[in-house]
Amino acid sequence: MPRSTEPSPSRVGDAVTVTPPVSVVIVTWNSAPVIADCLTSLLLQLPEGADVIVIDNASRDDTVSVVRRVAPEAHVIANDTNRGLAAANNQGMVAATGERFLICNPDVVFSPGAVDALMSVMDRHERAAWVVPRLVYEDGTLQTSVGDLPTLSEALLGRQVARTRAAGTDTGFWWDGWPHDQERVVGRAFECAYLIRRTAAEDVGLQDERYFLDWEGLDWTERFRRQHWEIWFTPDAEVLHLGGTSRRQVPFRSVYLQHKGMYLYFSDRSPAVARPFLALAFGARGLLKMGVTRLGVPLYSWAHRGHSKPAP
Repeated sequence: MPRSTEPSPSRVGDAVTVTPPVSVVIVTWNSAPVIADCLTSLLLQLPEGADVIVIDNASRDDTVSVVRRVAPEAHVIANDTNRGLAAANNQGMVAATGERFLICNPDVVFSPGAVDALMSVMDRHERAAWVVPRLVYEDGTLQTSVGDLPTLSEALLGRQVARTRAAGTDTGFWWDGWPHDQERVVGRAFECAYLIRRTAAEDVGLQDERYFLDWEGLDWTERFRRQHWEIWFTPDAEVLHLGGTSRRQVPFRSVYLQHKGMYLYFSDRSPAVARPFLALAFGARGLLKMGVTRLGVPLYSWAHRGHSKPAP
């Protein structure tokens, strides 16, 4: 049976309300250069009744005015301070009315039909809590977007070491070299664009707001999987991802927050006696990475584009 994109009715007391099929949730921070293209690509293909929620984390540029010009129908939540990604995502989900949440970064552009393809996968797989698209860069280069939940050694050693161990396979923290050409269950996914089932989020709970930036998605993914929900990848939905637009504005703070997220993730899943050692390990790794960043090494691009290949 074809999937209906019409809003579904539900009854609250004596009143009948209409539940949109999907709510878009976008968190912005100094995103004026990219948010217009993101919103335009979405507005061209969202199903009827879908709502759009933009949570702005105290941007210093004209992000909010761009949003209101391009998508006057969007619900804008303008925070007075930068609350972080997890907290702002939660604000959006609490405000959303849809049966599903399409959570995305402002630096992505959805190809025609991408939203419908994501929705279709979720329709066909009742345990699909997440559905994620195929990601490409501006030059058509395929971006690795899936992998497994990390082990402690993988997190400490980093992505370049992982590439030499499992290049071209579907194992490890990142599946670098996997062709991303098969609809299937995966271990985890890049969180720049992903569709979430509302009932699954209600089962698992919202994102952990201790994570300001980075690793909030991994923590959330592990909690979904613990409750036997599935993470699905589909090559039929393609999304252009510019990548790193926020991180490049605050490179040293990004390194700090990344390693704080790593520590939170593993300390929550380790005995208390191990936590001081985790703090030392991730602190030392973070200091090393800050030193490399100070030398001008583009770590984000190096990590994400290392062994990527042009998309066919």
